[in-house]
Amino acid sequence: MPFVADGGGGAGAPAAAPVAMQVAPDQVLALKAKYEEVRDEVQDFLTREEWSLIGQTAVATDEVSVDAAGTFVGNAAVAVEVTRLFLVELTRNIEQLESAARTYRLVEDVNTDVMHERNRGL
Repeated sequence: MPFVADGGGGAGAPAAAPVAMQVAPDQVLALKAKYEEVRDEVQDFLTREEWSLIGQTAVATDEVSVDAAGTFVGNAAVAVEVTRLFLVELTRNIEQLESAARTYRLVEDVNTDVMHERNRGL
């Protein structure tokens, strides 16, 4: 029986609730870079190995071997699909971190401008 991407925990298990991530402003770009590194590494692996995972055929022609190969290919196909979904979510996180970095820079720029204006008024 192929594995099922059900959120973990088996059939009928509830999906994990969303988690809010808190990152110190000075660590946003470092975290983004690490996420990009992981994304690129996983994507490279998937590009290199996808066919070797899902393109398997039975080693022998007996019923057990054919059945086992079918199960393996089914499991591999689910694993590849779950990995693709992981990459989509990771890319969304990278985009959110980029947005946060831009927001922090904008806030810092506004604060700097306000401080300069106040200093000129003294």
